Amino acid sequence: MPNDKLYVRDGLYLSGVKPNDKAAFVEHLKEKAIHETTSNIPYPYSEEDAVKWINRCTAGAEKQGKEQLFAIRQSNGYLIGSVGIGDIEIGQTHRAELGYWLAKPYWGQGITTDAVRVFVKYAFKELAVVRLYTQVYDFNIGSWKVLEKNGFKLEGLLRKHIYRDGRYIDDRLYGLLKEEWEAMLGDA
Repeated sequence: MPNDKLYVRDGLYLSGVKPNDKAAFVEHLKEKAIHETTSNIPYPYSEEDAVKWINRCTAGAEKQGKEQLFAIRQSNGYLIGSVGIGDIEIGQTHRAELGYWLAKPYWGQGITTDAVRVFVKYAFKELAVVRLYTQVYDFNIGSWKVLEKNGFKLEGLLRKHIYRDGRYIDDRLYGLLKEEWEAMLGDA
């Protein structure tokens, strides 16, 4: 099993998802606001949902020998969010869809921006992807800012792309290429 641990900033790090994270997943993801701002997190979120997700994460990491999805953790190891990509074949898959969420009490502190920054570096260097992309709801301005601060470019607006909870939602498509990220580092 991989044992990647990535420093984010004082008091925060990224590490693999573990079975004992189940209670934290259920606690945080019962918050309807997280469901309302993400496309793949069900509501209400159940223990069964958490177990399925943890099993998927750990199986993918074991198969590839590297983590693809990380828990965002406080220094005491407590999970407060996650960031990562879907299943890929390292060295064969050139693009990956980025996803992330953060427990509501931690919103507005720059944690997601910092966690995404650390994960992007890891994805380009360790997972050998050349393109990261993601879709965020048009109304989710906080998520746009996370992406834009990390160099992602708006590639398009997918109008009425999602039908969820009784309404149509526009999605913003963002992308970042490895060479753009490298050029951004050169400017730093």
